[in-house]
This record gives sequence, C-alpha cells and structure tokens, in this order.
Amino acid sequence: MEFENRVAVLTAGAGGFGSATARILARGGADIVIADIDEASAQELVKEIKGLGRRAIFVPTDVSKKADAQKLAKAAADAFGRVDILVNIAGNSLGGALEEMPEADFDKVIAIHLKGTFLCSQAAIPYMKQNSWGRIVNIISRAAFKPRVGMGAYSAAKGAILAMSRVLAAEVAQYGINVNCVAPGTALTKMVRHGFPTAEDQMHEATTSGVITRPVRLAHPEEIAGAIVFLCSTPSAHITGSTIHVNGGTFMA
Repeated sequence: MEFENRVAVLTAGAGGFGSATARILARGGADIVIADIDEASAQELVKEIKGLGRRAIFVPTDVSKKADAQKLAKAAADAFGRVDILVNIAGNSLGGALEEMPEADFDKVIAIHLKGTFLCSQAAIPYMKQNSWGRIVNIISRAAFKPRVGMGAYSAAKGAILAMSRVLAAEVAQYGINVNCVAPGTALTKMVRHGFPTAEDQMHEATTSGVITRPVRLAHPEEIAGAIVFLCSTPSAHITGSTIHVNGGTFMA
C-alpha cells in the first residue's frame, strides 16, 4: 500500500477536509493522528480508522499555542515512532470589512491559520528529518489569489501561508521534505453548509463564484482530500513549493 508504515498528522482532522483525507490515507496504509478541538467527532473518527485496520489517536490541540503544537508532534512520535506527513487544515473565518474589523478578530484569524501552520510545521520537521522524508501540505484558499470583499483577514492569512510555504519548501528540501499547498474554492464543509444551508444557496454560491465545471456545484471534501493525498504520494515526489487549485475553474493559475 502507498502509505504503509507512514504516520500522518492532520490538524482539524475531524473536520470535512481532515476526515476525508484521514480515511483515504488510512485505506492506503497510514497510521493517523487527529488533532482537533472537537473531541467527540475526533474520537468517532479514530474509532472508524481503527475499524479499517489502522492505528489512530486523538490529540486535543490548539494550533495557535506552541506548547500544543510541540505536544502534538511528540504524541505522534511517541505513539507510532515517527512523523511522515503533516496536513495543516485548522482554520477559522471571521468576516467583516477591514476598516471596521476588531483587532482581536484579525488576531484570531492570523493565529489559527498562519501561526498554527508555522508552529505545527516547526514541531513536525525535526521528526521528518530523522528519516530524511516528509510531506507537509498546507490548506490555503482561492481567497489567497482572488480576494473577496469582507474576507480580508482570511485572505491575508491564506496568502501569507502560501508565501511561507514556498520559503519552507526551499529550506527543508535538502532533508527530503516537500512542502506544498492545496487551494480549495468553496467546498461543502460543515462551516460552509452553515453559511449556505439550502441547495439554492449552494447553487447561487457556485454560480456567482464562477464554477465552470459540469454539473455546476460546490466541491465535495473528498475532492480536496484527493489533492492532499496526491501531494503525499510517490507520484508527487518532484513537486514542492507548489499549489494545486481545486475550485471548479473559479480561479485559474
């Protein structure tokens, strides 16, 4: 199996992108570490992965705290002996015009998205270096390339992760570690379903955002997961510092 003897750590691992990715990696032979603040959903996913015949643990994690990020990486290594794959998914979304946004809201967005990606990557890299192999996949967004009014903090955070990922890719390439990004458009995660609760709302979002694939619809989490898993796989070994867009043609790079 492609991921036999690999250990994958996923932040926000119990969410839409995380759980879909965890299932694919587990079916491919990986052992899974779920980092999240939603214990009930995480424990349910851990049980499901164990049912697939793989090992899995849950580590409660606030990615914006260095101690939690360090604890996460150590817990993975202590449980399974190594860290091979890190998928940085954890994020939040606090909208509003930048002119009016409270400083605390801006800080919360930056802390989870940008600082969390930085801290978790920093914590995982020493373990990857031990085996001269690693894959870091950072979830950014179409918003990093095609900003949206009212999403200034989110767009800023995702754009910063993109820039940081490229620098990190250059810094760790010598250790056999690849760093890439996946940039989804609007996808049917729990958070998006809350904002677009009806089929009509979702179709309006797909249409107005410019989806050109057929049928016109929002992305499914499994489609984002497919891109993530590809960047962890053998066929992607010569790809680093790059971004895969999964957005139905709403932004073309």
